[in-house]
Amino acid sequence: MKRRNRTKWRILFLCVFFAGICLPRIKNLVKHQKQFQEYQAEIAQLEKENQLLLERIEALKGDPYYTEKLLRENYGYVREGEYIYRIKR
Repeated sequence: MKRRNRTKWRILFLCVFFAGICLPRIKNLVKHQKQFQEYQAEIAQLEKENQLLLERIEALKGDPYYTEKLLRENYGYVREGEYIYRIKR
């Protein structure tokens, strides 16, 4: 009977010992996996943004009408002989 009790206590001790060693590492692993997923989501978002910017660059390089539209809207570009009327609200 004593031998069984000792064996049970040894097994219990080993389980507690390994749990004590493994739990901090498991917590660390979970934390790093969550951080990795956040970084991957950020990378995906930045890749989308990068693609949109590349498309805009190509449009600026190849489409003179798009370039003119941006100049007119953002910088007040006016062709020769045109007039701009600004209405104050």
